[in-house]
Amino acid sequence: MGLGNNSSAVYVDLRNGKVMRYSKSNEPGTMPVVSAKGETRYYYIYDYIEGHVTNFSTREEEIAGKSRLKFQIHMNDNGETYIVKMDVDSSYFRMFCSVLPNIDWSYPVRLIPRMKEENGVKKTSMIVVNNGDPVKFAFTKDNPNGKPEVTFTKNKKGEIVDIDREEELKFFFDLITKAKANLVHPAVAQSAPPQTFGSTTERASAPTPIQESETFESPFMEDDDLPF
Repeated sequence: MGLGNNSSAVYVDLRNGKVMRYSKSNEPGTMPVVSAKGETRYYYIYDYIEGHVTNFSTREEEIAGKSRLKFQIHMNDNGETYIVKMDVDSSYFRMFCSVLPNIDWSYPVRLIPRMKEENGVKKTSMIVVNNGDPVKFAFTKDNPNGKPEVTFTKNKKGEIVDIDREEELKFFFDLITKAKANLVHPAVAQSAPPQTFGSTTERASAPTPIQESETFESPFMEDDDLPF
């Protein structure tokens, strides 16, 4: 008789500055989210997610008739498997990749997505906590540490009309490949130390519907919260 483990993964998305888990119906504890098309869906909503990272992967998803590449972080917490999805073309992805070299995979990783609004524009960011402390960026404007520059094309008004991230994307996926080789199995990993950073209430409880845009970030918007 062969041996095996049966497990089903819980998929969550980083969107709207929250961790969101889809529900097929209006279950207790879920919140209504109104899409750009006016459709209402229900989600369990959390402030953060934490677990031992066990794998990375990508998948194509069709959203609003357009194919979008999703980056997935596989996490394990007390035997439960979670798959955290985020757009590759997002601040969440770029911020996660920007701290990759400084993560100790022996300890759990906590992802805290955030969103703020400035002059009517909603901008997303993310804090990554590891071994009890926020992880520092490995790449900055003063010390790019080998990260290729992003090319911005502007019109006569100074508005960004095109962004070339191709070399940056290759650089980030090389980092992901290297990090994947250093992941630690949860059975031999360390427990997370006591921490207060990011330890807000896990699940949002307000029943007010969230009005969601198809994307909060303009494809031509600079990442002001990034260090480069």
